[in-house]
Amino acid sequence: MALPAYKHIRVAFVTEHVLEFQLSRPEKRNAMNTQLWKEVGHCFCQVIPTVESCRCVLLTGAGKMFSAGIDLSDVGVLSNAGANDSRQVDVARRALGVMREGGEWQRAWRAINLCSKPVIACVHGGCLGAALEMICFCDIRLCTEDAYFKAPEVDLGLAADIGGNQMFPKIIGNDSLLRELQMTGRTLPADEALSFGLVSRVLKDQGELMRIANEMASAIASKSPVAMLGVKTMLNFTRDHSVDDSLQFGITWNSAMLQTDDVKEAGTSFMMKKAPVFQDASSLIPRSKL
Repeated sequence: MALPAYKHIRVAFVTEHVLEFQLSRPEKRNAMNTQLWKEVGHCFCQVIPTVESCRCVLLTGAGKMFSAGIDLSDVGVLSNAGANDSRQVDVARRALGVMREGGEWQRAWRAINLCSKPVIACVHGGCLGAALEMICFCDIRLCTEDAYFKAPEVDLGLAADIGGNQMFPKIIGNDSLLRELQMTGRTLPADEALSFGLVSRVLKDQGELMRIANEMASAIASKSPVAMLGVKTMLNFTRDHSVDDSLQFGITWNSAMLQTDDVKEAGTSFMMKKAPVFQDASSLIPRSKL
């Protein structure tokens, strides 16, 4: 299946079952304008979930840093949504326009978390603002020693609303630190990000980062795609529900998914001491155009 071409992102297979999704505005430090986040949303909603041969995604940034966050030269598109429409005259109607545009951006980032494939964020250099919010929706986060994280929205006169104040609290597990970071906008270095659980590994440089990330992605891709979908789906559900609800959801899910041929293949391969070979899982959605 041919992958679409985009203006600000690059999508390509790096191994048989591992796809690299790269933010590609290096001349702008991968700053996120309207076109970029629309492409992110389209790709994670309508493309990657439909590529049955894809079993894991590496999220990377081209150039010297992962991303500088929102493109400030394009911020008016969000803050003045509907301003060019003569009907949008009062505060309420302007607010509805902001909610429409902001909601679409939220759904673009949320699509990373809802995507049926595991997503590994590979961060080098700076990861600021909207980029920090973006990686909060990834399944696994790795970074280099020179990586740093920052939520500068408060310095711009606004509160983060596409993940910083919504997903970040579910990750780092330290309410005091969370509020410190979000209220002061100070920089979080890689070692501190590791100690508080934002990332699971800190690697020496970008070369080692990508080597480890590719090894991890290949290990994930070697597992049953049905089992991997179950793991991601259950973990997402458990994050937002009670233990009892999550247990009920898990057993309901497995009442069907345990009937997969992958269980037999895994068991037979274990007994025969050989690597199992799993078929690609069927896509849950059809692909649409951007």
